[in-house]
Amino acid sequence: MIIQSLYKRYEQLLQDTTSEMSKPGYSLDKVSFVLEISKDGELLNIVDIRTQKGKKKIPHRMTVPEHPVRTSGIKPFFLSDKAEYILGILTDKAAGLKVSLGKYNSSAALHQKLLAECQRPEARAIINFYERWNPQELSETLPLYSELLKIVGTTDNNLVFRLNGAKEYVHDVSEILEIWDRSIMEAESDGDAVLGNCLVTGRSNQPIAKVHKVNIKGVQNSQSSGASIVSFNFPALESYGKTQSYNAPVSEAASVGYAKALNHLLLSERNRLRQMGDMTVVFWAERLPGEPQEEWELQEGMFGALFSGTMDSSASENEHSMNELQDEQTESGSSNAHMQLKANHSEAAITEQERGLTHQIADLLGRVKRAETVSADMLPARESFFYVLGMSGNNARLATRFFWQSSFEDLFRKLSLYASDMEIKRPGKIPADLPSLFHIMLQTVRQTGEISKMRKSISGAMESEWFRAILSGGALPYSVYAAIVGRTRVDGHMSPYGEHGKAAWIRASVIKAYLTRYARIHKRDDLKEALTPMLNENVQVVAYRLGRLFAVLERAQIDAASKNADTTAKKRLNATIKDRYFSSASATPAAVFPILLRLAQHHMSKAEYGKARDKEIAAILQGVEHFPNHLDLKQQGLFMLGYYHQAAYRASSNVEDGEKSDPKAVDQDKSEQDTEQE
Repeated sequence: MIIQSLYKRYEQLLQDTTSEMSKPGYSLDKVSFVLEISKDGELLNIVDIRTQKGKKKIPHRMTVPEHPVRTSGIKPFFLSDKAEYILGILTDKAAGLKVSLGKYNSSAALHQKLLAECQRPEARAIINFYERWNPQELSETLPLYSELLKIVGTTDNNLVFRLNGAKEYVHDVSEILEIWDRSIMEAESDGDAVLGNCLVTGRSNQPIAKVHKVNIKGVQNSQSSGASIVSFNFPALESYGKTQSYNAPVSEAASVGYAKALNHLLLSERNRLRQMGDMTVVFWAERLPGEPQEEWELQEGMFGALFSGTMDSSASENEHSMNELQDEQTESGSSNAHMQLKANHSEAAITEQERGLTHQIADLLGRVKRAETVSADMLPARESFFYVLGMSGNNARLATRFFWQSSFEDLFRKLSLYASDMEIKRPGKIPADLPSLFHIMLQTVRQTGEISKMRKSISGAMESEWFRAILSGGALPYSVYAAIVGRTRVDGHMSPYGEHGKAAWIRASVIKAYLTRYARIHKRDDLKEALTPMLNENVQVVAYRLGRLFAVLERAQIDAASKNADTTAKKRLNATIKDRYFSSASATPAAVFPILLRLAQHHMSKAEYGKARDKEIAAILQGVEHFPNHLDLKQQGLFMLGYYHQAAYRASSNVEDGEKSDPKAVDQDKSEQDTEQE
């Protein structure tokens, strides 16, 4: 199914002239240097065509004759290859240059064989170059010796040829390309080829690939030279007397096509998620016949923006971000997932079409984050398939960790369900949003304030599990929930106000989402009333009410400390009951709450509005017959959610018996909200 989907995309990309998908027999590869030669084959100049990006030089990508899998044996490529083949030299720490005569001779033999009958000046120049160049005669007196040292000192040192004074590279000359095409056809019609039925295309009597010739490049933890997604290289994997990839018969054309499509996705800025745990994730939308390009661009752009966290739900902010990105691209050549402009567009301005697409992506993304219901006609190509593939590397092999396919309508529904499960209101005028996956994972590790160190501590497996659960709509990983509950019990960062307000909002969102899906899957209707975006005073779940109670007791202490003071309670108190008792109160309430209630009576006797707090405490305790000795991890999550809801709900209320609302508390809350928004 995976390979079939990728091969289908390959066929679709071949029909798209803007996709840069190379046709059979060719590949899009990195090239760093150009060898300029004379008609007599003399090496006149070496041109570095890499692009400076920051501190690194990035090779230029161009379509060249196919670079298939190269194992430990010697296998030259046509007109574009590494320096050890074309020049016959390698780097050597002692001598500077080391000769690789066997590889050079194999490259010379290939070019002399294919170009022997061609009379084009470029072809004759290549023949003359291989007759004239001798890697064994290199010395430091050679005029281009320093340039040769630069070549061999470069990791990606692929070379191409250009005739001196010519505008096109030798591998772009039409007559020479015809020779290459004929050689490919002759190889495919080789009488030694094994014919069979292709599992991908379903066609019969097809040449079956013994080895899948194109490596997959760009998957983390795999070899830089590429890895295989289909590989049989030891007897334990073989059956029925079949060797290597004959165990899973795929035609030569299909084996090359799916690999090219996957490499195209891995190279794309729009179709790859940069950071997704220990997986490398690519995604793509199906291109239906006659479907406008904007339809699938909109689907891919919305998905990429949601998980990259680079696009806000506000259209105006998106436009501003895109303009900033355009300036950055002009200066550094960088690009971004959902905003990458086509090469043939002007870099000076964003076209109206692109601006409109950005607004559409922002609108869809905003609807996902707000968990809004949308009509079918609002979704672009809603019945077309959408694919998400997660892989991890292990040297020369790739493991498929995750594959999801369904309609775009189903994808939108799954993402909206996730946003609904995660929805938690924030106090004040802070707009509703959806925390990014990265920020969720940050809350699972020790909070040091140093993002780079915290990032290294994140579990890739936990991040990958959470991502898979979003798309599947199933249970969210217990490991993430347990880590966040445990972390909150340690540091107590659950208040929606102050410097840890955003962290508390993310933690409350995760707790609510996990428990919501748990209740949905296990049909725990008794939990659902507590799993709301904001405070529900009618909830009877004891753990939730105890969390609310703890928040009110803390507030009573702050009220007492801030009485008749010009400074805020936060500055007057060295520590609140949350700092000392939050962990034990959330795990063993019976051991802590009697003490806290006695302290509260002392606090309320000193507070100006103690009677109001006393009524709040009494109302909450009406649903608590006794304090439990122990709360399990799910109940601890409900405790923390109740605390967050109660702490976030600080609206002034009408009080009976002529009591006034607490203006100082309201003013203080407003100040804290303003600080949080800044």
